[in-house]
Amino acid sequence: MTTAGGTTVEQRYARLVKLYPSRYPRDEILDTVLQSNARFTAREAFALVVGALRARTGADVHRGPAAFLQSATRLAALALLVHAAAVDLLRALPLDVPAIFQSAGGIVQYATAGLVALALHLAAIVTLARGAYLLSAAAAVIGLVAGVVAGSRFGGPWVHEGFWAAPLAAVLVGGLTCTRHRERSSPLWWLLAVVPAVVLLPTGSGVMLSPALFIETQAFLVMAAIAVGWSLLDARVPVAVAALGLGNLLTIVQVVLVNGIVGDAPVAGQVAFAAAPTLVLLVAATISRRRSPI
Repeated sequence: MTTAGGTTVEQRYARLVKLYPSRYPRDEILDTVLQSNARFTAREAFALVVGALRARTGADVHRGPAAFLQSATRLAALALLVHAAAVDLLRALPLDVPAIFQSAGGIVQYATAGLVALALHLAAIVTLARGAYLLSAAAAVIGLVAGVVAGSRFGGPWVHEGFWAAPLAAVLVGGLTCTRHRERSSPLWWLLAVVPAVVLLPTGSGVMLSPALFIETQAFLVMAAIAVGWSLLDARVPVAVAALGLGNLLTIVQVVLVNGIVGDAPVAGQVAFAAAPTLVLLVAATISRRRSPI
């Protein structure tokens, strides 16, 4: 384009095209956009941003139903492992490390088990992200055993928030070992997510740390809402967040139906409230998948 206006349009579109990964034919994308649009439009700009986000997250990869299910299962397993590691971190670091050095009694076994569970779940995250599914499954299973031992210090571990993340992760990673295709990605962001997950996911941080940090329920609902919106870009994301919601639902069912701790609200109301975000996320993923070309 030779006109000043045309040059401006080209520059504005070029900045958006640069959002695509370097492996993409950016020049061809820009030429196609310029041939179709003489003016800069918000609709085309939005389409470029969405396309770039899909390219960055891997959502634009063509997947059949089986491949999509495997990829979504992998993301769900990683999210659950982050949740499990956050539970381990909460139990091991603030309370148990000093106990190892200050007590020679039975508390040491819980402290050691908590640290072992944390190390194993972190190892499971790294190996799963790298595509080593068998190693990840072994770490997840052994980490589950260590986590149960660590959680037994506070009574039955299965009634505590965040307990079901580790068993669900072990089941999903175990299922992935039966698949041939291996997806690989960097584990860095998953590892960094462990620390904020302590207070952003149901881990019992309000009891273990301070009521001021007890924002898990609200934070998870916000996360679920974001995942529903993100389903427009990637249908795998709401599936992964739904797995987190399923763990929370299992805890509610365990506490309410098995132990008879019903609180002030009706039993059906408590279970329905816990199940609602998970159901909404699965519906969003289904709709997005049906409308998606991948």
